[in-house]
Amino acid sequence: MRTVGQLLKEDRLKKGFTLEQVEKATKIRAKFITAIETDNYQKLPAAPYIQGFIKNYSEFLGLSSPTILALFRRQFIERKRQNQPQIEEPLTKSAWQLTPNKVIFVLVVILVLGLLGYFYNQYQALHRPPPLTLENPKADIVVHEEILPVFGRTDPDATVSINQEPILVKSDGRFYKDIPLTLGSNTLVIESTSRIGEKTTLIRRVTRAP
Repeated sequence: MRTVGQLLKEDRLKKGFTLEQVEKATKIRAKFITAIETDNYQKLPAAPYIQGFIKNYSEFLGLSSPTILALFRRQFIERKRQNQPQIEEPLTKSAWQLTPNKVIFVLVVILVLGLLGYFYNQYQALHRPPPLTLENPKADIVVHEEILPVFGRTDPDATVSINQEPILVKSDGRFYKDIPLTLGSNTLVIESTSRIGEKTTLIRRVTRAP
């Protein structure tokens, strides 16, 4: 079975994204993206941050983040189990005893961490560039037709433009536009902009042959 890193890398390469493009769009350092793609979790921060990175990365690629995260948790737990040394049972009871005060303290810490995590995720979601998936053309191509249908999907609240010309985004985030081509090389700059101005840009070079 393929790992989370392999799935993400294969999808990134399939969609033609470079590490630099992913880093710019997700605000995740390229070295962390490489560590995720190679399943080298020792080079990454703690598990909650890894899950945040994987969630942002998979959503940027247009993948199901709950599915990818579930696969990650299963693989991560299995790897920890394999690497965990066997510990002998202690002969005496631990001196640490559970008390009501300790229970309250732990619950407060969990609540505070949960709130911090929630607000952090909200902040990240607000300031993250919108996802942008181009279904056609998926890569640089050569065509003979005068008209090229350009379509894909993004955040429903985002605005999309092709070569600075705004196009309609439907309620499900999909967009479509027929683009006239001139003979020779045509450069298409597809840009998705969030409500606060964060942008995701894809560039396709389409050559129209006679």
